[in-house]
Amino acid sequence: MTSACVIVIGHVDHGKTALVRSLTGMETDRLAEEKARGLSIALGFAHCEMAGGTLDLIDAPGHEDFIRTMVSGASGAQGAMLVVSAVEGIAAQTREHVQIARLLQVPVAVVAVTKVDLIPEAALPARLAEIADALAAQGVTGAELVPCSATTAGGTDHLRQVLARRFNALPARAAPMGAFLPMDRAFTLSGRGTVVTGTLLGGALAVGKALTVQPSGAATVVRGLQARGAARERVAAGERVAVNLRGIALEDIARGDVICTGGQGATLCMDVWLTVSDTAPRPVKHMQDLRVLWGTAHEVATLRLMGGGQIAPGDAGLGQLRFKRPVVGFAGQAAVLRQLSPAATLAGAVIVDPQATAVGAGDRRRLAVMQAAQQQDGAALAAALCAQGRGVALWSDLVRLARCDATAALPTGVVRLSPEHIALADDLATVQTAVVAALQRFHADYPIKQGAALSMLQRVTPLRGLEPFAQAELFRGGEVVLRDGLVSLAGHDPFAALAPHQVARLTEIEERMHAGGTSPPDVRQFDAPDDADLIALMVAQGRLVSLANIALKQQVVFHAATIGQAQRSLAASFPPPTAFTTSAARTALGTTRKFIVPLLEHLDALGMTLRIGDTRQIAPQTH
Repeated sequence: MTSACVIVIGHVDHGKTALVRSLTGMETDRLAEEKARGLSIALGFAHCEMAGGTLDLIDAPGHEDFIRTMVSGASGAQGAMLVVSAVEGIAAQTREHVQIARLLQVPVAVVAVTKVDLIPEAALPARLAEIADALAAQGVTGAELVPCSATTAGGTDHLRQVLARRFNALPARAAPMGAFLPMDRAFTLSGRGTVVTGTLLGGALAVGKALTVQPSGAATVVRGLQARGAARERVAAGERVAVNLRGIALEDIARGDVICTGGQGATLCMDVWLTVSDTAPRPVKHMQDLRVLWGTAHEVATLRLMGGGQIAPGDAGLGQLRFKRPVVGFAGQAAVLRQLSPAATLAGAVIVDPQATAVGAGDRRRLAVMQAAQQQDGAALAAALCAQGRGVALWSDLVRLARCDATAALPTGVVRLSPEHIALADDLATVQTAVVAALQRFHADYPIKQGAALSMLQRVTPLRGLEPFAQAELFRGGEVVLRDGLVSLAGHDPFAALAPHQVARLTEIEERMHAGGTSPPDVRQFDAPDDADLIALMVAQGRLVSLANIALKQQVVFHAATIGQAQRSLAASFPPPTAFTTSAARTALGTTRKFIVPLLEHLDALGMTLRIGDTRQIAPQTH
């Protein structure tokens, strides 16, 4: 244990603050109202050195009016020390604090049974057994009970040893990928500016680090760090920290906000796995408004259960929390759901997707994604995300839901389509096979067509999101060819498929187009069943040239030989550097404006002529 953060919980007046003072020598009740009432209202913070490292203690208020404060402290803790008075035993807030710790997945590792000096020594074994049985009934079975007193000499010596041993062995809790600090306090210091405090999660913070304030998205920089009363250049995850921020005013930041290193965007919807407490007074229902407490934030949200209905006490299920304003969290973060009125703890929730998209309660594809994410099954999660995206998924979605690093290896059977897109290898092969089969059918049905419109391949499988990527893979591999907006198999040769009568008709059309010279016939007059396909074949092969007359919104088609002949005729009539107008060129070639404009623009594009204002001249190297 180099550092651990522990929440001290328990019923009001059971001696939490006195016990923390005895362990650390620090007073955690710092507010005037707390001193006057003898009652903790806000979170108190202290620390002590123990074998193996430093223990940060968060003293939580025990009164039922301050449940939100208790949750904000517990949310960042690695474990809990429950304080129970040997005089009173288990009380109402003992039970609720234990319940909330369980729902937040904060293990109660130590039970400090205080005030043992106030009961007869002979009565202590029975009281310890009574406390152990009551806690076991609430699911606390692995905690070590430690009798102690905050007022007697040596009353906490054994407790120190137990704390060092137990909190050194706590398993790591779910954490975000980068530094993530839910703020429990924000204030200003003269000459320093805005300061925020909290328990650091995820990753380390260092002076000079650029951060984002969420949910506002404001940018800031770490100006200074302090932990346990000392200035630091770097603070590790799990430590209590005060962060001096540069470039942000106090009024632009609030308790419950988060400062983080990025990746945790604000949202109005979260997918959650919720477990209804077995002591909840009633079921949790679809479309119920609840107060959600997580990190140091609390907001009202509408719960939409997947499949609708309700979840009974002791049962669990998946749902979505729909918030009224943007919030921020991370995958794996625990939350508490409370009834609005009368206030009561109903359930715990674990965030499955902190940046979810709102869906209907009956959305089966999204349900499969949520189930795989809740079970942390990477392969199943990738498959579910791809099914949701009709064959394709975002790598960033998989990283977020699988709670892994962006540099992690792909799950088995998953391929990367682009830096951001992934798919199942089997799905990719299926779509590619379907594309090839569709083109084979098209070529069989229309053997003399150059190719099919690309749009024909948009619905060859139900995996429509994957189709563009599958086509691109086929293009890169050379198996499928895209030319002039038409797609075909690379081996398709429409000329080889021509019947003798089609060859004869093609020759006839070509001869008539050639004979037309610079005033060719309108191709629309060739209206036999195969004529349009035959003309398209000659255009694709370069034997005919199709040009656009933009002004007339028409296509004109020339024989390829006409283009070269026209350039030679112009060069003979207007040897460079002689300039000529469009009208002069029209006269020289014996054609009309319908044909001369697109023809000259084509010669410009080929570099055979040079346009200078309203005139042209033959390019020197081509005459």
